[in-house]
Amino acid sequence: MLCAKKLNWRYMILAVIQARMGSTRLPGKTLMKIGGKTLLEYCLTRVRLSKKIDKIVVATTTNSEDKAVEKFCESVGVDCFRGLPEDVLDRYWQCTKRYSDYQTIIRITGDCPVIDPVVIDAVIEKFFNEKLDYASNVLEETFPDGMDVEVFTLEALAEAAQKAKLGSEREHVTLYIRNQPDFKKGNLAADKDYSQFRLTVDQSEDFEVVKFVIENAKPDTSYKDYIKLLLKHPEIFKKNSNVVRNEGMKKSLNKDKKLLNP
Repeated sequence: MLCAKKLNWRYMILAVIQARMGSTRLPGKTLMKIGGKTLLEYCLTRVRLSKKIDKIVVATTTNSEDKAVEKFCESVGVDCFRGLPEDVLDRYWQCTKRYSDYQTIIRITGDCPVIDPVVIDAVIEKFFNEKLDYASNVLEETFPDGMDVEVFTLEALAEAAQKAKLGSEREHVTLYIRNQPDFKKGNLAADKDYSQFRLTVDQSEDFEVVKFVIENAKPDTSYKDYIKLLLKHPEIFKKNSNVVRNEGMKKSLNKDKKLLNP
């Protein structure tokens, strides 16, 4: 196991944004538009406001429909890597191998168009200050859905890519790392529990909520300002309040259980 204390710490940080057109719950959401800009462009704009990220790359699939993602990335000057559709862990690993100067990897998903760069940088700070293998704000969910940030070492990702066997661990990039007790992990908690708020886009109801906050807030606003806006408009907040958080991961875990316990 390659734990933090054994590593030669380097500070080049690569953000890999996971995005594809083939969402089962809301197909094509990555390039859906609000005010003439795609959700992926909003996400990129917010991530670029981070003060600690050195490079951004979008990781999409080799499916024909994701040629549109590649073309979009070309149009906005962002690197795009295309990898296996189902094995997302391998997609991340193969992507990061192209950027060998970067020893610290950040995972962000393209369905988080209003992700807060201040939260991104806070998770990065925790990662380095505590010399962790893995840091996030999702081990204990206190931030709104849509503020998810995961930071991990390239070495941890390499081990996961080589050793992860479960379908859930191949589909959800960091699950192997999170499951291994020998990795040194840390979680950033919000000042109080905001997990009931959804600022991600998995369903059509989510799109309506995100569209509202984007159209009614400044581009560089914080997640707390989005929450204040939603609290002033409970009819908007309620639109997606019943959507289950991490539904995709829960389905993957249940599928693994059925395979392991037929």
